[in-house]
Amino acid sequence: MLKFNLLLRKYILFWVLLAMVIGYLAGRFNPERVVSLKFTITPLAFIMIFIMVFPSNLSSLAKLKLYIYPMIVSFGLFIISPFLAYIVSNIIPEHFLFLRTGMIISSAVPPDAMLSAWTGFLEADILLTLIIQSFLSFVSLFLMPFGLPFLFEHSSYFSLRILIKNLFFLIVIPFVLVGVLKTIFRKYLTRDILKKLKPTLSSISGVMAILIILISVSLRAEIITNNPGIILWGFFISSLYYTILFIVALYISKVFRLKYEIAVPLIYQNGSRNLPVAMVIALTSFKTQAILGVAACMLAQFPVSALFYTIISRFSLTNHPDSNVGKIKKQ
Repeated sequence: MLKFNLLLRKYILFWVLLAMVIGYLAGRFNPERVVSLKFTITPLAFIMIFIMVFPSNLSSLAKLKLYIYPMIVSFGLFIISPFLAYIVSNIIPEHFLFLRTGMIISSAVPPDAMLSAWTGFLEADILLTLIIQSFLSFVSLFLMPFGLPFLFEHSSYFSLRILIKNLFFLIVIPFVLVGVLKTIFRKYLTRDILKKLKPTLSSISGVMAILIILISVSLRAEIITNNPGIILWGFFISSLYYTILFIVALYISKVFRLKYEIAVPLIYQNGSRNLPVAMVIALTSFKTQAILGVAACMLAQFPVSALFYTIISRFSLTNHPDSNVGKIKKQ
């Protein structure tokens, strides 16, 4: 498993791009079969979260007060995201302004399960990712309907039903299930065993994430095919937007001298947005073209996140004393 972990993490950007290419080709030339895979996204996300949570120490829930400072930073990063999307999207030509709408919608939805996947890959604080997802989900309830109208003329709609479903199924249930299983098998699942399993479980969870990427892109192959020029414009602007977000988050983590385990989830929270929810919002509340801006963000979010994974793992993770990935690379 050591070679598997190394190959998956070392070439994560390649695997993500390959998944996107295969997903597009599958959706383009075999759409009927791809549609049948749509129902697998939620179960895969559930498994991914469950595997990522499993090695974590649930007793640390008693230390939630220690996360107050990181959560203040998390809130600040989340709030500046729509404003950065608005500023960067000024580059978009006037006749493509609906891309700006889609980008801003994408910037205001909470993080999804990919936040736990990237945090797990980099072996940082998984518990913090769950807290961030829960906290920012509720922040979005207020930001979406009351904050976004300041950035463009339309009012927005946030699906409370989707929020509660995602929060319950992808966060609460995996967390509770892990706690129950650890209680039942506490004699066998010691802290040392879980620590040894963590790198492999992180990699397996990463495979689930790559499958989700493949299926998500394949489901939107028709949109990409029918609007190549618009999507290219959107992809370029979205990639610039996510790159700036990562740089800002990296800079803030350095300024506030955040510990590695805490900094990683904060760095990735704006680059792991729940874009399927953004698509629902774009379809139900805005002109149809707004969904193209969300689709462009979906195409850009994964590669940019993978690129920064490569950068962070190379320059930070290898110097982190408790990191198994750092030990793997050195071997």
